[in-house]
Amino acid sequence: MQAQLTYQQLVVQFDSGWTYQNLQLIPVKFRGGAAGGLLELMLPKQFITLPQGMRSGKVKVKEFVTKGDADVHILSIRNNSNKALLIHSGELIAGGKQDRMIGETKIIPAGKEEQFATVYCVEEGRWDVKAKPFSHGGSADMELRKTMDITQRQVDIWKQIQQQFRTQNIKSGTSPYLQLDRELLKADSAYTSFFNRKMAETDSSFAGFLAITGDKILGTELFVTPSLFNNAWETMLAMFIRTAITRGDKPQVPKQAQQVFMNALLETEISQHKTLLTMGKAYKYNNQIIGFIAYGF
Repeated sequence: MQAQLTYQQLVVQFDSGWTYQNLQLIPVKFRGGAAGGLLELMLPKQFITLPQGMRSGKVKVKEFVTKGDADVHILSIRNNSNKALLIHSGELIAGGKQDRMIGETKIIPAGKEEQFATVYCVEEGRWDVKAKPFSHGGSADMELRKTMDITQRQVDIWKQIQQQFRTQNIKSGTSPYLQLDRELLKADSAYTSFFNRKMAETDSSFAGFLAITGDKILGTELFVTPSLFNNAWETMLAMFIRTAITRGDKPQVPKQAQQVFMNALLETEISQHKTLLTMGKAYKYNNQIIGFIAYGF
């Protein structure tokens, strides 16, 4: 099947970035009718987000019990809606026997069949005897998500969270990640309003964005169809904003550096594969790539 995420299908609008305070987003759009291609035919037509599904009660998240107790690194998900569910790497799930972070981006079809998601603990040391009700806890920042996606090691995730507690001069015995940044994140509504307004003002077909804060490229996240991107937008934006507010500065990455970063990903399938092996992660559905994230810093 033809590649869907190279310069053959995409254009990066380096000179048309959207900038608000500490965050700049560079649009990545589909060229003409290339959006989706053959993959559009095999993908579900409608999607629901995890926050939408959990709030409505149509998506049920539970502990996965094995050998008499819940498994730390697996959650059970039932999608009782009539739409496909896109769960997103870096989404936070509060409750259960401990708070978790979803460790993969995947499509869960509509239907009552039990599915499973890989997760990681984001509160070292807490394991309740009785599970609390689950709720959606927002999104991780890009640094924590990068640590998870690249290392896939629980100990490295805990170290990254502990470092963030030290940076913010907060003392906590269990380092509960969901308690970080609460005061700072009150500012995120202004960011969210700005970028959602920009999105509403265009009728373009987006694959994703390249995100920049200060002198750093946070990364880029791209999807093979506009419908997948639209479903991922809320979570993607939240992760970019959280990082820009808490650890960002006025964007000042030269255009040439942006181009070098994107060229490694979009020039050929071969260069993309090599880059993602060390800098990111591809998402698949029925053995076909449906998107990827690549990290900068």
